[in-house]
Amino acid sequence: MYNNKNSWIKWSELLVVSAILYIIDLFVFSFSELSASPYAILVLLIGIRYGILYGLFISGIILSLHIVNAWSSKEDIYSFIFFGNFSIFAIIYLLTAYISGIYATRYRERYEDKEAEREELQVQLEQAVTTLYTVNETNDVLEKKVLASEMTMINVYKMLQALDQDHVEMFINEVAKTLETYYGAKSLGVYHVDQSLRALRVKVRKGEEKLLPQTIFIDSAPMFYERLIKDESITIRRITDEENAPLLAAPIKINNQIRQIIVIQELDLSRLSNEGLSMLHMLIEIISEQLTKTWHKSEQQEQQQYYQHTKVFKPSSFKERIEIEKARLIEFQVPYCYVHFKTKPLANSDLQILETSLRKYLREIDLVAYYPRSNNLIILLPGTSKDHVKVIEDRLQQVVMGVLN
Repeated sequence: MYNNKNSWIKWSELLVVSAILYIIDLFVFSFSELSASPYAILVLLIGIRYGILYGLFISGIILSLHIVNAWSSKEDIYSFIFFGNFSIFAIIYLLTAYISGIYATRYRERYEDKEAEREELQVQLEQAVTTLYTVNETNDVLEKKVLASEMTMINVYKMLQALDQDHVEMFINEVAKTLETYYGAKSLGVYHVDQSLRALRVKVRKGEEKLLPQTIFIDSAPMFYERLIKDESITIRRITDEENAPLLAAPIKINNQIRQIIVIQELDLSRLSNEGLSMLHMLIEIISEQLTKTWHKSEQQEQQQYYQHTKVFKPSSFKERIEIEKARLIEFQVPYCYVHFKTKPLANSDLQILETSLRKYLREIDLVAYYPRSNNLIILLPGTSKDHVKVIEDRLQQVVMGVLN
């Protein structure tokens, strides 16, 4: 009842109860004639329930009822008030209202104190529950970070194992697999950078040729690629970049020079968090360092694979490169083709002249081999579809015939 904030309910209750008692008093029997008047009980209950003010108010109503009752009985009102029992009733009602009101006020204050304590404890409990929830949530996050850190260490170890290759081309294959596995790269390519820094030639591709063409010219997205070459770090497409710029590109350096570029068109964006980018930066550094080591190792081996003073492959080494291109065709759907020309027996000096002439019409990634037993000159064209081989063959044949005739 102490929480009842609606005053109109209190006043309505007083008036309704008073009216009911008055009707009973008027038509049934007179309470005012009883020595232990029920009106005193009503004052007591109202005073206890609502306090001094309401107790005094109901006392006033009851005293008014006494006066009305005397008036209806045609008694002398003046004599009734000053010489009758009215003053005694008034003192009893008022004292009852006052005492019960003080009693009610005291217990209301105690109730309010207890209620305040309860609300304070409730707030503290809610804060404790919130704190506990936060602690549990933080604990879960920390556990996930610890597990993620452990997984990162495992992933780094697996990456290093995969990138431990003796051949540069096999190393590049593993780079593409690693990015697809650990970064969700669904559309990516590893491109060779021409020394002129004007074109990128595909080495490995995962995705549609439309997004990852055989050749990407720097002029197709100059703002993006110039920023990449200038910063020599991972570059993400900006709103101001060209529409055909890739989502992300990362340079791979050999001897501190950009020799390969990873082009990613589709990537799991959740991996591009701060931790994910830091991990990718570290991975690119590892790839560059490891590729430099592999390149030096392969360069020493390739000196034995070439004919002296040339970059023309011997048959055994060339067969190995053919097998690598076959594997790329199966795994990465990167096409390749080759052309061959029947020649006269060629000495080293002939091979030097012929290679010098052919290189003017070949890309840096194209390979030349000579089979002395069959006197066949073979040119391997990685990333080139067989649909274009006829045009290339005709052009190169003119060069070969022009040198040898």
